[in-house]
Amino acid sequence: MKELDINIDIGEGFNIEAEIMPLIQSCNIACGGHAGNNKEMSKLISLARQNNVKIGVHPSYPDKDNFGRISMNIDKKKLKYSIKSQLLNFIKLLNDSKELNHVKPHGALYNDCATNENIATILIECIHECCPHATLFTLPESKLAKKAKSKGIIVCKEAFLDRGYMDNGQLQPRGKKGALITSSHDIFKRLKNLLLHYKIQTINNNWINIDADTYCLHGDHPNIVENLKDVLSMYNKII
Repeated sequence: MKELDINIDIGEGFNIEAEIMPLIQSCNIACGGHAGNNKEMSKLISLARQNNVKIGVHPSYPDKDNFGRISMNIDKKKLKYSIKSQLLNFIKLLNDSKELNHVKPHGALYNDCATNENIATILIECIHECCPHATLFTLPESKLAKKAKSKGIIVCKEAFLDRGYMDNGQLQPRGKKGALITSSHDIFKRLKNLLLHYKIQTINNNWINIDADTYCLHGDHPNIVENLKDVLSMYNKII
């Protein structure tokens, strides 16, 4: 069984960080695109350090009104400027760029990077120019993963414990049936199948192969702290 690496999106205004940080191995800190500000980022960087949690930056489309979860028709130069600004500002707050473990795009940017080579290229250029040593969190076998590897960026394959999957390995769009997994039992079932069998059951009850290195839960989902505690309790019974 692989070593467990749970990552959580934080700094998004849901005040779960103090409770969740001791339970996880990696965090993705919102850096101003969809949520977050310098004061919050600095606080969460310090909290991650105290809990020995790997620090990641969570850039987004510049769209706080929609929480970064709607694709934007934005000029390529403007998008690159926005992502670079988010990354560079976060790295400045870290004081040591080498402490940045990973980059994980948020929401619609994450999904668009996985399927749109042009947007994937923009993100890869930003990583090369701002933090070339950082690992990239993304879906296995996505266009972003393949292109990043070809450019020498280390890729960490990610699976989602609280999101529905379509048969093609992409996430079921939010708002559609089966998009969210909300019970700790179902979340643990997903994690167990990934750890032991490298498989995920899709919204159509088919099985697809996913060999992941890190497992994501969303900080804005209902009962996230209680669910994670339950999942870890069940996990500790099988190891």
